[in-house]
Amino acid sequence: MKNFFERLSWQMIFVAYLAIFFLRNLLTPNVADDLSYKFIWDGAGKGNLINGIDPNRLQPVESFADILNSQWQHYFSWGGRTVAHTLVQFFVWQDKIFFDVANVFVFAALVLLLFKVGTGLPLREMNKSYLLLILAGIYFCAPSLTITTIWLTGTCNYLWMCTLEILFLLPFALAYRNPKKSFLIPTSSFLIAFLAGWSSEPGAAVTIFVTFIFLIHFRQEKNLQPWMKIGFIFLLVGFAILMLAPGNLHRAELISDHLPPFGLQMLRANFVGGFLPVLLREAILFVPIIFYFVKAKTSPEVTKFILTFAAASILSLLVMMFAPMFPERAGFPSTIFLLVASLAALKEILPTVEKFFSRQIKIVTIFAIVWSMSLIGCLYVEYSFHNQIAERIKIVAAHKNDDLIVVPPIKLPDWSETLLGSRTWDRLTLLLGGDLKNYDSNNRNILFCRCYGLKKIVTEKMLYLPSR
Repeated sequence: MKNFFERLSWQMIFVAYLAIFFLRNLLTPNVADDLSYKFIWDGAGKGNLINGIDPNRLQPVESFADILNSQWQHYFSWGGRTVAHTLVQFFVWQDKIFFDVANVFVFAALVLLLFKVGTGLPLREMNKSYLLLILAGIYFCAPSLTITTIWLTGTCNYLWMCTLEILFLLPFALAYRNPKKSFLIPTSSFLIAFLAGWSSEPGAAVTIFVTFIFLIHFRQEKNLQPWMKIGFIFLLVGFAILMLAPGNLHRAELISDHLPPFGLQMLRANFVGGFLPVLLREAILFVPIIFYFVKAKTSPEVTKFILTFAAASILSLLVMMFAPMFPERAGFPSTIFLLVASLAALKEILPTVEKFFSRQIKIVTIFAIVWSMSLIGCLYVEYSFHNQIAERIKIVAAHKNDDLIVVPPIKLPDWSETLLGSRTWDRLTLLLGGDLKNYDSNNRNILFCRCYGLKKIVTEKMLYLPSR
């Protein structure tokens, strides 16, 4: 077994993982918010995500002009995540295969960017230790994995926006590690800065924090260059546009009945429902950091770098504590920034780590088997989900002219949630919009009817219990 692992190159492991990731994308149909963004945003009405919306007001996106019109209305009536939702509306307008392919490339880009930002090393020095920390860190530690990295709408909001933020931070991290090296920064990097600021609230906020720490460091070292200041300004402008969207307040008014009042009740709900589960899930990523401080602590510069990104990770969770609600998926930027800190620590302790695992091949083998079985389990659940949606569409096609169509709700294997948690579809995701409801005024049901030309559709009146 030891020889088998030694023969595997990091490129082989990476390609195999990307192939599985691509297959998981193929098995995930357009559902939930994907259907909402197939239509021009109804800014003059309730929008596209409120129960009881009027289907006659919804017009399908059929051109780039429709997307611009939709996002203009979205900005003033729902929220400021224009960059993410422009991508969403483009991809749901096209055949889904375009997104499936593009998402694999973005995921691969994030992995390589994390390596570059975390270690500062050239790509030729990537190895299995770095790659496996990144892949395992995302797979086991990132919250709501299907929602944040595979499902179309969620992926554009989290995976893609975090990739933008890490891409923006790359030249700062490289300049920090190589202060004597000159960096030719293209003008396009300022567009990246602008888009990174206009990405998503917690991720953009901590990107500003990290950049500000970098600027203080460069000023103290008398190495503060014009591109750094200009990039920071563009980042702030993008963030201001994101946060000052009139739609943020308008959405809060529309959904106020579903939110706890601001105060201790809200903070407790956010802590229990978001902060704590995300922090516990990603706690293992602190192990290399702790080991660095106990055994290595090579230089003040490396220490400051690790502490900056670790603090950014915690800060992103604290920012969400004061949001009206804190779904676990909003903790995705925390995992990404913590991975940077963990990679930086791993670089300093790598010889010790590799020596340990070379002697503990049984541990490595068990971990590889557990991870492989978990991935197979995810594929099984997603294959089942895909087939149930396909069967639903067949039922719909056969009863298209009926006044009311009743379909079975999506069922999950009885073992999936226990063994896989939120790494794939779970009951909570289905209840919160991943499936249709048993009443026809639900916005998911209305949009499904609008997409397929139906009158009314509901699911059978039963709980979302695992199949037996």
